[in-house]
Amino acid sequence: MKKIHPVTLLFLGAVPALAASADVCAALGMSAAVLVVLLCSTLLLGLLRRLIPAEAKLPAAVLTVAGFASMTQLLLGAFLPTAAAMLGLYLAVLAVDLMIFSAAEAALDEGVAHALGRAVLTAVCFAVFVLVLAALREVFGAASFAGHEIAALKAYRIPLLIQPAGGLILFSILLAVVNRIFPAGQAQGALTRAAAGLAPENKEA
Repeated sequence: MKKIHPVTLLFLGAVPALAASADVCAALGMSAAVLVVLLCSTLLLGLLRRLIPAEAKLPAAVLTVAGFASMTQLLLGAFLPTAAAMLGLYLAVLAVDLMIFSAAEAALDEGVAHALGRAVLTAVCFAVFVLVLAALREVFGAASFAGHEIAALKAYRIPLLIQPAGGLILFSILLAVVNRIFPAGQAQGALTRAAAGLAPENKEA
């Protein structure tokens, strides 16, 4: 099983991470959506991997991830419209998110057991990072937590943190901290590297 590098995974999942980090409730909703899409797409592709020819792996992964992302968006809109409205179009972005695509490719290469372990770890890394980012932005930027005002911090809040620029700055700082803790590199799958515009890996003979 390939090593998981949280820095790479968080970078690949930067768009939904930043979109959902304005407040803790949105972060929880996005984390749950990521977990569902990851597990469902990984399970299906892992079960069908022996039936999918090599030349069809890329379209199979794309269609599977896009299908489950769309289903998640529709189900949230039907049963949890408030959460769907809070996350907005960023739920649809999961369909082309490279973090999820990487886990889907792992299912095609490694089988169900290893791929599910990778998917769960990916979802946990994503959730922890986004929740910490959202908590910092909401507490120190809006003087609130999960929508509940913190009166003691109201006079000391930093409005920049709840703006996109502030979120990007805080995201970069947290990413640097994680990079310091987890410095090991990761080899992404060939399909994911190609989608990210990365050069192919040099493998030893």
